[in-house]
Amino acid sequence: MGPDALPLDRSPETRLPPPAARSAPETLSSLRKLAVLCVLLPLLAYAAVGFYRYRQIHAETELRLNRSLRIAAEHALKVLDTNDAVLARMRDAVGDDDAAAIRLREATLHRQLRAMSGTNRPQLQSLWILGPDGRPLASDRFYPVPDKVNASDRDYFKWHRARGGGTFVSAPLLGRTSGERFIDISQGRYAPDGSFLGVLRISLRPAYFERFHQDLAADEPGMAITMFRDDGVILSRWPLLANAPASMSPNSPVMTRVRAGQTSGDAPGVSSIDHRRRLLMFRKVGDYPVYMGTGMDVMEIRKRWLEEMAWLAGFGLPPLLGLYIAARVALRRTRESLSAAQQLSDETVARRRVEEALLQAQKLEALGRLTGGVAHDFNNALMVISNNLVLIRMKHPGVAAGPVESIGRAVGSATKLTRQLLAFSRRQALVPEIIELAERLPSMQDLINPVLGGRVQLSLAVEPGTARILVDSAEFELALINLAINARDAMPSGGSFGVTARNAAPAEVPPLLQGPMVIVEARDTGGGIPADVITKVFDPFFTTKPVGQGTGLGLSQVYGLCQRAGGMATVESRPGQGTVVRLFFPVADGGAAVPAAVAPALLGNLDKRVLMVEDNDEVAGALQQVLEAMGCSVTRLDRAHAGLEWLAQQQRQGSMPDLLLSDVVMPGAMDGLALARQVREQYPGLKLILMTGYAEQLDAISRLGFEVLPKPCSPEMLAQALART
Repeated sequence: MGPDALPLDRSPETRLPPPAARSAPETLSSLRKLAVLCVLLPLLAYAAVGFYRYRQIHAETELRLNRSLRIAAEHALKVLDTNDAVLARMRDAVGDDDAAAIRLREATLHRQLRAMSGTNRPQLQSLWILGPDGRPLASDRFYPVPDKVNASDRDYFKWHRARGGGTFVSAPLLGRTSGERFIDISQGRYAPDGSFLGVLRISLRPAYFERFHQDLAADEPGMAITMFRDDGVILSRWPLLANAPASMSPNSPVMTRVRAGQTSGDAPGVSSIDHRRRLLMFRKVGDYPVYMGTGMDVMEIRKRWLEEMAWLAGFGLPPLLGLYIAARVALRRTRESLSAAQQLSDETVARRRVEEALLQAQKLEALGRLTGGVAHDFNNALMVISNNLVLIRMKHPGVAAGPVESIGRAVGSATKLTRQLLAFSRRQALVPEIIELAERLPSMQDLINPVLGGRVQLSLAVEPGTARILVDSAEFELALINLAINARDAMPSGGSFGVTARNAAPAEVPPLLQGPMVIVEARDTGGGIPADVITKVFDPFFTTKPVGQGTGLGLSQVYGLCQRAGGMATVESRPGQGTVVRLFFPVADGGAAVPAAVAPALLGNLDKRVLMVEDNDEVAGALQQVLEAMGCSVTRLDRAHAGLEWLAQQQRQGSMPDLLLSDVVMPGAMDGLALARQVREQYPGLKLILMTGYAEQLDAISRLGFEVLPKPCSPEMLAQALART
């Protein structure tokens, strides 16, 4: 069921959007893609260059590390080979002499050792010849050698005394006489019979290696160079570290490979010395139990890479931003242009709809004025007939009952027809009455069937026990007709339309409503309503029909009916699954029953003086007889100003009437409403009742605080109004 119109999927305006509307998403999408590409492509190129340069810098760093490692290893090998040559000369100098013979030649050996150390060997700290007891026998630094020095507790001495054999490289030591740091390179002396004769020892300065390694790493920030024994003991390292460990962890990347028997390789990982992630390489120094290692801090590699990428970004970012901003400006201007074009198109369509709605409203206004004028005279005639009919029933209750009842039914049908015409032109004010849905709804089949046509099946059902509702009968019928029209338009190929009424369960009542409710549910099998417009279907003038085929007032009338009755309307729909409109009405109070006919005894006991102002002689004559039959004394005048003059005269005489009963529409400068206003101002104690055949005036007059009765007005309704005053 569409909102007062054809469903959106069949509306030409929504099915075929303007070319600008169709191309706008494509244009905006292309510009968005262009803006993204303006950023994405340079970023992808930047990322590719960055990836390539990182790998290149990494490879270059590996080459420099390997080159530095080879230089450091070759340098260490030359130093150690030189030491071996010096040790050989020292062995030749002492021969197989024992400690006593060496002491006798201490002076000669001292000079020879000094010549061996010379001035062109900065790595040498001192040369020593030790006896089998660990005491020095000769040295290039001291003559005579200190008596208190004893090296028998040193590791290298113990190792040679235990016949370890070969060359021993000690851990860094501190001299007991000089306090200097040194590394001992030593070999043992053994007699021909195999007895231990002592140790030949060369002390090297670790600082010599540190200075060389410092120069080697001067142009390589983040590089570390380490010389270590095969058991991980560190002999020298650059850069120097405070609280550095004396040896590398056996589980470090380098030591793991050394212990596995590798003599060279790379071992990236976390250094066990400074605990920094490094790119590590190592190499064994000749046949010595000594290794050289180089390492580069990975953060330095990244730093160099980031600096290079920052320069690249510095040169590339301004053009990139300029290109992106240009694309964004183009996108914004295009969006503004398309938005302006769309707004213009929407305003054009809205203007056309408003113009068509205004034209339709003007047509309805003209029709309302026409029907209102006709209804006024018609209602006067009906009032004459109905009043005289009451008089006949009162004066001759047993005469011609059949024809009299037939006349009464005809008057009721004519009154109902007039109200339906006025309701169609939207000039019929609400006249609420209690409706028994079990009786009223099935009787509307003949009213709704012609609206639906032959292709749509109609079903009307009321659940047993459904409560009564208080609603304007004509508006209720018009609401169901509007729902039927919408259902028909939503099912051009046919379908079904059903209306059911039942008492609402508490869970079904919308949150804003309170108390027991009755649901009148209208369901169709049409195309449904899209989700993006379902919230607008009750808005006045909202329609999805093409211009000229709908005003958008149908569902607004339905919602207004429910709202004025104290309820509300809801809609539930999905495209392709039909639509359900639910009308919620409060249950009618049991005491608010349909006014019953006033008993003849009541009609004769009102005893009121009534001033009646009515310009129509026939209406006035019939109405006067009815009032007199109710026990009222009536003075009739045909103009409003005449009524004011008569009231002024009565006030002077002190005999004011009990009630002023006046028609609203009368000839002359003053109508009935103006008369009522002056009377209320001049005679506030005088009761007022107005009557009108122009039904659109009922609500307006009621809002002014006057009691107003519609024409034709039944004697029963008139009697009740008189009884209340």
